Amino acid sequence: MRIVLSTWGTTGDVHPFVALSERLVAAGHDVRVCVSSLYKDRFAKFGVDFYAVGVPFNIDQFHGFMDDLVRIKNPLESAIRIVKDGILADAEEWYQDCLRGMEGYDLAICHSADVPGQEAAIKNKLPWLTVSYCPGFIKTAEDAPYPAPNLGPQFNCLSWRVAEWLIRKRADPAFNEFIASVGGQERKLIGVEGMYSPQLNLVAASQHICPPPSDLPKHHRFTGAWFLDEPNFKVPTALQDFLRRGEPPVIISFGSMGGTRAAETTRILIEAVELCGQRAVIQAGWGNLQLPISSQSIYFVEYVPHNLLFRQGKCVVHHGGAGTTASVCRAGVPSVVIPHLGDQPYWGRRLRRLGVALRPLYRCDMTAESLARRIRKTISSKSMAKKARALGEKISTEDGLGTAIELIGSYAGKKGGLI
Repeated sequence: MRIVLSTWGTTGDVHPFVALSERLVAAGHDVRVCVSSLYKDRFAKFGVDFYAVGVPFNIDQFHGFMDDLVRIKNPLESAIRIVKDGILADAEEWYQDCLRGMEGYDLAICHSADVPGQEAAIKNKLPWLTVSYCPGFIKTAEDAPYPAPNLGPQFNCLSWRVAEWLIRKRADPAFNEFIASVGGQERKLIGVEGMYSPQLNLVAASQHICPPPSDLPKHHRFTGAWFLDEPNFKVPTALQDFLRRGEPPVIISFGSMGGTRAAETTRILIEAVELCGQRAVIQAGWGNLQLPISSQSIYFVEYVPHNLLFRQGKCVVHHGGAGTTASVCRAGVPSVVIPHLGDQPYWGRRLRRLGVALRPLYRCDMTAESLARRIRKTISSKSMAKKARALGEKISTEDGLGTAIELIGSYAGKKGGLI
């Protein structure tokens, strides 16, 4: 098939699409990806036709955006801000670029939040499916929408009705104004139902972290998480030396989370590690968490694949992004979750329920002392370590990408024998 992928967001949103594109190419498909020019190099090595869409990425603008977002604890308010100032900020240009980039393809696979890309696929009359990472956005009587507590089916259904009312009032009008401007059909409950393909939505999440609810609609299919392993990646010699010199360190990685307070965040992390008397490896990430040089007890590193880095640690301090959470769990180590925005509090709550993390600590509440307390409790807990190892073994048996390829093939066959 000629398959076009369209995705939006930060590295955690895009990286699974890199993994999917690699597997699709290996299966013999002709693949193009429509995404920001920022990610061109990530796809280049896999024989994927890259088509840049949208305005060029502005790192300074992103950091200012993040400064505002991390102060918002209310998940709905955070999501509305992401919709208006993120997804829809340059939606017309994104849509027009995708419209051109998708011409002549057989099938479109879109990120569930990439509504402009989805509308371009519809305009091109392409069969389209979606990919989502967070089961917490899918309505079920077995759980309440975050941050409401799970108090049973009746309360959960009531909580979802409240959430749906808020979405109709706040999110739907913003999306539908754009959709109407490109001649699309009005959508409802975007954020719960309206952002997913009505035919097939691939939930790229592990059933061992989030068991599929019994009332899951049939068009939502769990595949398992999607991992891009890089077995040929050369781990820096200096990092290897640091790891050999002492006991396993605490790993700290906030991924694509940023902001203009890199120096302050780095200072808090260093102080927390020192208060615990631990060694640490800190990934710089988009937040630029680093000092000019590393020390005897703290090593700063740029990009290292999570599957190679996380298993080296006693625990991982992370932001709770979907991809990072899955990688930490697969590594078989406990978590200290520091949510910044979006679905991250949901993942923190999931890991706490599984017994592999303590209560999440919001980034805006993080101090050296509060982080140090959580690190101490986490690394001293034999129960958390045991549960994390068992969870890692289960996740390692999943082949999320293999399942996704099978479901894509089955879907395409039903849509007119495209294979």
